[in-house]
Amino acid sequence: GLKVKRARGDNPDILPEPEPTNPTSDFENSYNYVVSRLAGLDQSIHKLNVGQYTLDVKVSQLIDRLNRMDCQKGRRVGYKCYLVYNSKEDYAGASRKCLERGGRMAMPRDRREQEALADYVKSFFHPGNWPVWLGINDLRSEGTYVFDDGTAVSYFQWRRHFLSSQPDGGKRENCVAISSDDGDWWDHYCDRTMNYLCE
Repeated sequence: GLKVKRARGDNPDILPEPEPTNPTSDFENSYNYVVSRLAGLDQSIHKLNVGQYTLDVKVSQLIDRLNRMDCQKGRRVGYKCYLVYNSKEDYAGASRKCLERGGRMAMPRDRREQEALADYVKSFFHPGNWPVWLGINDLRSEGTYVFDDGTAVSYFQWRRHFLSSQPDGGKRENCVAISSDDGDWWDHYCDRTMNYLCE
């Protein structure tokens, strides 16, 4: 035959024989890999769930502690914490002071809150009887009472007595206070200074 002259150092190109492929073993390897990855993911998810549960418990405990701290001086009613301030302010000043302290003037929305507030101010000022500002007024429209946040008042606890039924101040008395002896509401001049209640 023909002889091909090769330069020194040239090696004939030899390709290795391809390994015979076994479709079954390839599938098993892939399957085992996927199963092991899933097991690893499952374990990771379990760790995350345990971690999240632990965090939830810690957050819950922290909220409980904060709630207790927040209401140590005041009175808790549902999700609200009420605090009487035994210092005199007019209505606008009381509203401002409550906001400065991270709250707002007390706004009893229903009978349960009203009764709890009445009980709280009575025990705070007992045996005296003092008016305490609530966050209620009819400054915008005479006779239309709104809370300090502008929402309409739907539950009322006006004093009802044949000698002095409330409200009786007309356009002159536009701000509402709770009486510490019986929890009834009275309308007053807004520039009158008195104790106040924040929530």
